[in-house]
Amino acid sequence: MGSDPDVLVVGSGASAVNAAWPLVAAGLRVRMLDVGVRDERYGNLVPDGPFEEVRRTDPQQHRYLLGDRFEGIGFEHLGAGAQLTPPRQWVTRDADRLQPLASASFFPLQSLAEGGLANAWGAGAPAFCAADLAGYPIAHADLAPHYEAVAARIGISGARDDLWPFLGPLDAMQPAVACDGNAGAILRRYARGPDRLHRDGLYLGAPRLAMLSRPLGDRQPTRYWDMDFWSDAGRSVYRPRWTVDDLRRSPRFAFVPRRLVVAFADGPDGVTVTARDLDAGTVETHRARRLVIGAGTLATTRIVLRSLGAHGTRVPLVCNPHTYAAMLNLGRLGDAGDEPRHSLAQLCVVHAPRGPAAPFTVGHYYSYRSLLLFRLLKGSPLPMRHGLAVLRLLSPSLGVLILQHADRPTPAKYCELRAGGAGGDDDVLHVEYALSREEQARIDAVEADIVRGLRRLRCLRLQTVRPGHAASTHFAGTLPMSRRDAPLTTAPDGRLHGTRHVYVVDGSVFPDLPSKGLTFTMMANADRIATLLARSLGALQSAHT
Repeated sequence: MGSDPDVLVVGSGASAVNAAWPLVAAGLRVRMLDVGVRDERYGNLVPDGPFEEVRRTDPQQHRYLLGDRFEGIGFEHLGAGAQLTPPRQWVTRDADRLQPLASASFFPLQSLAEGGLANAWGAGAPAFCAADLAGYPIAHADLAPHYEAVAARIGISGARDDLWPFLGPLDAMQPAVACDGNAGAILRRYARGPDRLHRDGLYLGAPRLAMLSRPLGDRQPTRYWDMDFWSDAGRSVYRPRWTVDDLRRSPRFAFVPRRLVVAFADGPDGVTVTARDLDAGTVETHRARRLVIGAGTLATTRIVLRSLGAHGTRVPLVCNPHTYAAMLNLGRLGDAGDEPRHSLAQLCVVHAPRGPAAPFTVGHYYSYRSLLLFRLLKGSPLPMRHGLAVLRLLSPSLGVLILQHADRPTPAKYCELRAGGAGGDDDVLHVEYALSREEQARIDAVEADIVRGLRRLRCLRLQTVRPGHAASTHFAGTLPMSRRDAPLTTAPDGRLHGTRHVYVVDGSVFPDLPSKGLTFTMMANADRIATLLARSLGALQSAHT
């Protein structure tokens, strides 16, 4: 594989690629190790075109809409991965087999795909504001330039509306993508008299999305085809593998796939990484001056605990508690609802009774049509035939409000690595997660408040589903950043305490989670850590020349 690189990067998801970028840009040699699973079945089957046209004209549509094995129907419990249509299910292939996990209460999605779980994310990209970072050893000012750098790199759309103080300032933001008629009707009613809603702490506006409204490089703005759960046409929604493609153009970057990283050893002059070559069935070593781990919270935790011999040691875990609420927009009844639209969040709801300086709750409203209606049909009390007829009439008025609540560590939420066989790569990560009565009561009270506010906008809640603790796919907190040099924590610059050359850049370093998607902040923090690392390596190199 040639000479040793300056930096090894583990993983190819949102954090890993946005750490690799500033390292390569600084002139450092970077080698990325990842299993790098890729789509081998459905991607090339999905035609370019709007959903309605596909439904009318493509005789092969059943293959990718339902799946060759009908895996898109999903009769199982609505939990983590409910949004994974057949063309997205490759994202989790082999992950549970190669990364064994045991739990009675926590059933997360794991990914070993090139690009990670963000191959199938909802592209929600709010920034953390000062209130969200309370208790962190870094401030918003530390992240601000890196939010801007990542936004310019990947494309973030949004609006300067009532949500600006809550979703964070962002100069590099593209204009908001257009919402559909369902969300537009709600926003028009909101605009007629927002003051009363504001007094009750409810604010509405455009979501921040990693979806283009304007061209960016060779990527195209959304075409409003309503195919975003199946297709990456035009690459309007950001996927980390787009960044991998860009990095591959540099001679200073190498991507080594089919490698499952097992452990690292931190030495006086650098670091050695042990990885399995999954095709050859052999174990190999890679050496570099520094190691950056961005394999995703659970995978990173597994690697760190194994490498430090911390089997049986409990580390904390936080995860946004997740609620789906089926909504009926009475102001939309009778409309045809056949306008062009994208498939992602149409509007954002913020519940902030104490304003933006105190913790608040964020929700996203999705219009609910196309083949995803079967998820509501399964819960209908009507016979299938009659339920389908009713849903067809109501579909332009239906929506789903997704709420992801803040979370803090407690003794009832933890991970623990238990030893497997020889070599350690089949160790089992045990995870337990439970909310206290007080935590659940706070969630219930907030949701009741939000539902009352939306009722004033003629939006009625039909049904609430709590799909399980791992359903948000927002995991964090296992190796929390801390100014105190304590075992199994990380320094503010990302260095794993107790090591000299190992840095962690994914969600595992976040000590708690606000009520926001963490992916954009993970990317900004990875960019921040890698920028600091590039400077330190550059200074070392200058000192030796």
